[in-house]
Amino acid sequence: MTADRRFAYAQLLRRDGDAEAAADVLAQTLELAPTWPEGQFALAETLAEAGRKYDAIAAYEHYLTLDPADSMGAAVKLALLTEVKPATLPAAYLTRLFDEYAPRFEKALIEKLHYRAPQILREALDETEPARTFTRVFDLGCGTGLAGVALRDRAGWLGGVDLSAAMVKGAESKGVYDELEVGDMLAALEKLDEKCDLILAADVLTYVGDLTAVFMLAKKQLNAGGLFAFTVQRLEGDGFTLGAEHRFSHSRSYVESLASQSGFEIVTVKDAVSRKEKGVDVPGLLAILRA
Repeated sequence: MTADRRFAYAQLLRRDGDAEAAADVLAQTLELAPTWPEGQFALAETLAEAGRKYDAIAAYEHYLTLDPADSMGAAVKLALLTEVKPATLPAAYLTRLFDEYAPRFEKALIEKLHYRAPQILREALDETEPARTFTRVFDLGCGTGLAGVALRDRAGWLGGVDLSAAMVKGAESKGVYDELEVGDMLAALEKLDEKCDLILAADVLTYVGDLTAVFMLAKKQLNAGGLFAFTVQRLEGDGFTLGAEHRFSHSRSYVESLASQSGFEIVTVKDAVSRKEKGVDVPGLLAILRA
């Protein structure tokens, strides 16, 4: 109870802008509960807020010894503090994030962020392959099933995968998927028992930095002439980077170069906006690649 009271007091100090005092109280809290991961993570965040960068780095690293799976995303915070670019975000962090986000996910996406990745992918596919029915379609990071709803009438069989069980439950409620699973999208791609005609990734690749494995597996699991259609946030320049909003951005040159290296024909890579942040369009890319 003493630790809980001190933690609550520290949070009040943080809220009032006194991060230095809050860090001192959190350090006292952890003397009482030294193996408490959430408390250690809060200390690291508070040290960062106080401008104590190197102490914050050490605190995040200590947190990772208490929670190696990294359900709170210390690796993301460390990447932003050290400017060391991670290849992807921790699966446990994304699972926790979207399990908690699931109940308000669609309302927030559609009403606040004006999310329309499924719609712009559908429009692009209608332009590219207007009369084609895709015998097998697989939706990577299906979330609550918005892309499935957008493409159901063009799919013979529709499958999907997401790390978050709560998100998959939302997708199941749509009644449009033939098969859904909870798990890692690369593992799910690897074990597909039949190749696909279309693989979708509506805004999910914003949580992956290095797209090499995704591209290679997508190419492997597409029939000849099959399509890989996806959206990403657009980076001006080259390569990819992790932003303060904990999402990756990828450059056009990176996407096009990796597509060629993976054996894809580029059908289109074009500027597109799939969402807004604080009322402002987030620059993005829409890509359709042919196997």
